[in-house]
Amino acid sequence: MSSAPSPHSGHALYRWRFGEVEFDEARRELRVAGLPVDMEHKPLEVLSLLLRHAGEVVTKDELFEIVWAGRVTVDNVLSTAVGKLRKALDIGGDGRIATVPRIGYRFDGPVERMAVGAAPASPLALDAGKPVPGREQFVLERQLGRTLGSEVWLARHPRSRDARVFKFALDGEHLATIKREATLLRVLREALGEREDIVRLLDWNFAAPPFFLECDYGGQSLAEWAMQDGHLAGLDMAQRIAFFASIVETVAAAHAVGVLHKDLKPANVLVAARGDGWQARLTDFGSSRLLQPERLAELGITALGMTMTQVGGDSSSGTPLYLAPELLAGQPATVRSDVYALGMLLYQWLAGDLRKPLTPGWERDIADPLLREDIAHATDADPARRIASAAELAQRLRRLPERRAELARREADERAAAELRGALERSRARRPWAMAAFAALLLGLGGSLYFWRHSEQQHRLAETQRDIAEKQAARASAVVAFLSNDLIGAVSPGGAVFERDPTIKDMLDVASRGIDGKFGHDPAISGSIHAALGQSWRTLGEGERGADELRAALRDFTAAFGADDPLSLRTAYALVRTLAYASRGTDFREAGRLLDETDAKAGARLQQESELALDAAFARGIFHHQQMQIERALPAWVRADALQRRLFPLDAQRAILIRENLADALSRSGETDKAIALMRAMLADPLLKAKQIGETNFASVQMNLARALRKQGKYDEALPLAQAAEAVSEKIYGPDNYQTLVQRSTIASIHDMAGRCPAALPIQRDVARRMAARYGKDKQATLVETGNLGLMEYNCGDRHAGIALLRETERDLRRHFGDSNAAAQSFRMSLAEALIEQGQRDEARRLLDGLTEQAMEAAGGDKAELARVRGLLADA
Repeated sequence: MSSAPSPHSGHALYRWRFGEVEFDEARRELRVAGLPVDMEHKPLEVLSLLLRHAGEVVTKDELFEIVWAGRVTVDNVLSTAVGKLRKALDIGGDGRIATVPRIGYRFDGPVERMAVGAAPASPLALDAGKPVPGREQFVLERQLGRTLGSEVWLARHPRSRDARVFKFALDGEHLATIKREATLLRVLREALGEREDIVRLLDWNFAAPPFFLECDYGGQSLAEWAMQDGHLAGLDMAQRIAFFASIVETVAAAHAVGVLHKDLKPANVLVAARGDGWQARLTDFGSSRLLQPERLAELGITALGMTMTQVGGDSSSGTPLYLAPELLAGQPATVRSDVYALGMLLYQWLAGDLRKPLTPGWERDIADPLLREDIAHATDADPARRIASAAELAQRLRRLPERRAELARREADERAAAELRGALERSRARRPWAMAAFAALLLGLGGSLYFWRHSEQQHRLAETQRDIAEKQAARASAVVAFLSNDLIGAVSPGGAVFERDPTIKDMLDVASRGIDGKFGHDPAISGSIHAALGQSWRTLGEGERGADELRAALRDFTAAFGADDPLSLRTAYALVRTLAYASRGTDFREAGRLLDETDAKAGARLQQESELALDAAFARGIFHHQQMQIERALPAWVRADALQRRLFPLDAQRAILIRENLADALSRSGETDKAIALMRAMLADPLLKAKQIGETNFASVQMNLARALRKQGKYDEALPLAQAAEAVSEKIYGPDNYQTLVQRSTIASIHDMAGRCPAALPIQRDVARRMAARYGKDKQATLVETGNLGLMEYNCGDRHAGIALLRETERDLRRHFGDSNAAAQSFRMSLAEALIEQGQRDEARRLLDGLTEQAMEAAGGDKAELARVRGLLADA
């Protein structure tokens, strides 16, 4: 379709005839078979446009842009208007309006027309060369555009040539729109100060028509500027990204004070010369929304034009091409819907065409894989998976050089890993288990090397990029030599441990020897190897060996980069997690001191949305969770979950670890329904399938779901889940592994609670025996399993043995972990209940003193249990 004039732009008006239908544009009158048809203005404007292009397809976008001035007020406004026209026209027996699927509409058949006049250029009778009504010192120069219910004009002072932009409301009905815009511009000015990147409001007239806003002239629209003199084509990619990042940062600043724009598009970004460069400015806040209306009172601003419904705004106002899918579905606007519009703009900007829609195959227009990733994440149809904020999008764009360097280094690491895999394959036939051990170690090394490389970037001012690259290449070669010669060579024919048919732990033990002697001159590389070994030992259940390696890694990274460097801090948090998993009193004390010290060093950085903040929340969650301090663990898990979803939405390993612990914390806090819903969602999430996260992690979710179902008494549903999970752990880790034993204990408890003592007791006795033999009698987990055995012995009839085990467990937990330990309090209550039943009320009363409902719930029980047991004592 050729360009069509607006119904208000001064074109000729006609009386149209076709069949028994007559439409008079000048009088806005539609007649069918000689009878007038009552019809709203918008459907008639659609008819006018279709008639002017009879036989041609008029696209939906063109109809929106011309009839609705680029704005949509309800979800199906266009189809509703066409439906009304068809209903009226079909009375005359003419089905003239044809739908062209997915494109638009076409008027079919012959028509007659007769000129009956011309429409005024402006409903307000505004003309170029005339003074601005109410501001006679300025003269109207030209109309800049029309929006829904308003006209925008450029005016100048005849002598000074100062430029102003006046936005006129067409009538009193649309006065509220420009009042709302004035209010939001004042919010931005009061909250952010005067800024060059937001158009400046100078004055307004709301007293008498014509009502208007008066603003500084901000420049040409982005679309006009881009095409004029090849401005956009003349920018290289780095300049384009820097310019666009400044626009995104302006939107982020508005979001930070609670203002959503809701109509981001090229026409609402202005560009003007500034010094030797260009300044972008955000304009047209007529559709905007204030997220926190209470800020008006805080800033001393009257809420002009903002009723309670207008504060939220119409969810689907805006320009169709830039509207997020959730807005078209009628959901309210959010920060992420503005991010969607920015993602669309970013694609057009980088593709060099500000009219181009984001259609299948768009990726071919964007060469950089990281920018493709940014656009895809910003325009994701699911707002939950979209980039969370404009600030995050701006940071991604600003950090593009660093991200490219990181990507190149990861690719180099992968090539080095491929070389190592080749070396390993040559010995695989002789040592089939070596692949698993090597893969675990290599994974840890890859992560550690990446982190210290990132840390070294902080020192790039002291060395050239070439120097850094050379140093990193030398370090990578040293790691390759260490793995292929020292480690793989040791288990190959003729190697130091080949003849002993070594285990995975033998392989790691070889790797742990002499690291400081080989790499002591370079603490960065020795730290990375210690960190990888620490992770590998911890994965194999050797917490003490893991902690020793992480202490060495922390020492080396501190020497290489300093105690406050992110890598040193993140290694400290990893050590906290390892110590907490060890679950011994001395380890908890060391972990607690280290956690507080590391938080103090991190300082304000923990309030940011960063990987360091995520590690801190994760470590604090583990530290409190392992001590059954669920009230303190739960907010840490909530924070970690939110950060993971924002920063690393596709990182399945992080997601599973955090959400699994969050679900357990919810269950132990009494929010079992929420926990079950979360775990069912995890099992159904394609990101968290077993192939993505590994069999053992998937099994762990199944086990936690089984525990939650057990808590609700759904034993028949819980048991097969628990058995399937335990079978996977035993296959992978063996029968004496901590995870395997804890899961077998859960199976025993399901049998016990279902009244199946013959099935429960043999399992729990075996668990307690293996736990003590493998991990020691003073470990918290061993004591808990001993206490669980005591409960089962008592419930299944051996009262004497059950009480003896409960006494031993409660005493040792308090001795090693303190009176406030949640597990100690839980077994204390169980022992008290058993003693009440046996008539030993005085001892039971002493035991119940000081117990809390929170401790009962944290230990996996019901907080109502404590009240019930106290009731038993009162009734006895």
